[in-house]
Amino acid sequence: MTDKLKKAGGALLDASANMLFFIVGFVMRILWRGRVIYTDPAARDEMKRGAVLIADHKSHMDGFFVPIMLFPIKVRVLITRKWYDKKFLNPIFRHLPYIPINLNESDAAWIAEAESALKRGQCVMIFPEGRLEKDGRREPFKSGFLLPARHLDAPVIPMAIKGKYRVFKIQTLIVGSSMNLDLHAKGRLSAVLNKASEECEREVFALADGKIPDKPRR
Repeated sequence: MTDKLKKAGGALLDASANMLFFIVGFVMRILWRGRVIYTDPAARDEMKRGAVLIADHKSHMDGFFVPIMLFPIKVRVLITRKWYDKKFLNPIFRHLPYIPINLNESDAAWIAEAESALKRGQCVMIFPEGRLEKDGRREPFKSGFLLPARHLDAPVIPMAIKGKYRVFKIQTLIVGSSMNLDLHAKGRLSAVLNKASEECEREVFALADGKIPDKPRR
């Protein structure tokens, strides 16, 4: 009887969390008039099969904005345990599409969870800077984000988030082309990943600095 009650309680929390996520998404679309621009329509098809998504990181709202704007594509988002483990947030985060990562010590659990999501055809959203940009100062990418892509040969798709989440102002997600990274090149793994990470960093920041096309593709 106890197990049945636990399962029922878990199902209720799942339903409640997903309903809350849906409501937040609906409000976000109204308040921030979100739109998605695909510079390469082929990227959308790749995301439907699962891909590693990378973007710049300027606001804590980014982790909500991206999966909501890409719906119905399923997106799991990496989130630091600093936020994931907060008492008032954890009951919600545990029932939403987030993958916790410990940035203060070696953590392989997130890799296994990310790879599991990719194998199921889901996308994994990662902010490689590892922290928010402050006062316009960008952070160098941390190369470990490429490990799931290397293990599974998953596509890596760069993105840029433009806007400041101001009410009734357009908030835009720019989606670039899948990157041609050689993650199996000869040499030390750290050197291979660092080189690929630098390519990703240039591509993401180039998207962030670029002009938005007059006619966005959705």
